[in-house]
Amino acid sequence: MRYSVLVYITKMIQTLLEAAQYLRAEPEDGLRAELLDNGRQMLSQIREVLAGHGEYLRSNAPLERLAEIEPLWETGGEELEARLERFAQELPEQVSYQVRAVFFAELGEKWDAMESVYEYMRDDPRFDPVVVRTPVGRVVERDGKREQEIIYKDFLPPLGIPSLGYDQYDIEEDCPELAFISQPYESCTLEQFWPENIAKHTRLVYLPYFLPFLILEEHKQTLCQLPVYRYAWKVLGASDRHFRFYSRYASNNGGNMLVTGLPKLDPIVKLRDQKIIPPKSWLTAVKGRKVFLWNTWYDYQCSSLTYFEMVIKWFQSHEDCALIWRPHPMTDTVTKLYYPRETYAEFQRYIKMVKGLPNAVYDEEPSCNAAFSCSAAQVSDYSSLMGQYLPLDKPLLWVKNDRHAGMYDRSEGNYFIDPDWMEEATQADDIFQFLERIRNGVDEKAAIRKKVLQENIPLTDGHCGARACEMLLSAMCNEDFGATI
Repeated sequence: MRYSVLVYITKMIQTLLEAAQYLRAEPEDGLRAELLDNGRQMLSQIREVLAGHGEYLRSNAPLERLAEIEPLWETGGEELEARLERFAQELPEQVSYQVRAVFFAELGEKWDAMESVYEYMRDDPRFDPVVVRTPVGRVVERDGKREQEIIYKDFLPPLGIPSLGYDQYDIEEDCPELAFISQPYESCTLEQFWPENIAKHTRLVYLPYFLPFLILEEHKQTLCQLPVYRYAWKVLGASDRHFRFYSRYASNNGGNMLVTGLPKLDPIVKLRDQKIIPPKSWLTAVKGRKVFLWNTWYDYQCSSLTYFEMVIKWFQSHEDCALIWRPHPMTDTVTKLYYPRETYAEFQRYIKMVKGLPNAVYDEEPSCNAAFSCSAAQVSDYSSLMGQYLPLDKPLLWVKNDRHAGMYDRSEGNYFIDPDWMEEATQADDIFQFLERIRNGVDEKAAIRKKVLQENIPLTDGHCGARACEMLLSAMCNEDFGATI
């Protein structure tokens, strides 16, 4: 039985209870006769719906209860009201139901924000999930002209996940009880998938696609004030600190946030105990070597790519180490559109250089999991991958530049996750010293890292998706039935 059908029946029972209470006040004969007739029709409807969904009844008790209530409807009184109230309370436990949930999935890089929630629902008979692939548009302006790149990749078949194209799905026709998105920016999304349009038809849930760790001025908007936060029925929060920040700046004072931990981190937590086999094309480069992940930002001039030649030279002279270079997925598009041809040509040359090294990999995988699992440490520009790396309990070096150097003030505790767990670099020598330390097994931040992980994101336990599903279902039932089921 669809959850919405159960809600429909329960609401009819509640309407009957209100009518029974009114009948006890002895209204005038004409109105009384009308109420009694309407009640008979509603009881008949309830019986018809229950009988039509007989395979979902866990016992014959609901139909038996209804048979006891029907004759009482003609006489009314406190016994009728008590029976109706009991019927409404017991019914949710007496039927097997399914919550239809739609996941609007975009880029493969964001699927991990939904992955553990989807998997829990897929394996739990109370849920009926469907995945819909939606395109993402990147709009940029250059020389006064707007250019857009539409990205629409079917990244799900290799994962064994069935899905529908966005033009194969009609939310009005399907009437799901829940809808999930992980893209908060309307400028990147087709209008039909904007939060306000999804929320017209169902309860919308926002699954954040990144874990914020510093509190920046722009986070008041991006983490609290975009339309998704107004239209979402629920927003999932990473921690109590995240909730307090959201409560302070969100329009609803945080009333729609559930602190579950971020499901996005569940697959990363699993990597601690279940290392994945790297792609075959990587094996020659990484096998038997100390592997470093280099994560560069999409803005060419504000990234550590300024050190590219020196970094490559270091790896050329240290064949016992390997490099996995994972540039931000927007790097190619932004460099091509915003920078001179010479810069884009240089970027392409860098890619060719890395692909030509025997101890280097150019990471084009949709997920960062392979790079996370293979690497012993990460060297990173300011990026969401920094916070995501923390649950692995591995060293990380933050390469700061002029734009990001003053991003936070330690004295004010200006963070969601204390950045003291990371090492920092402001020049090339800092990078090489870090590489040498890790190469020689020196991990200076190990103790701090464990403390920060425990104190700042304690819910990062690999069960955020399961916790989210149970808390969402509980919240739905509280709203619809006044109790959990």
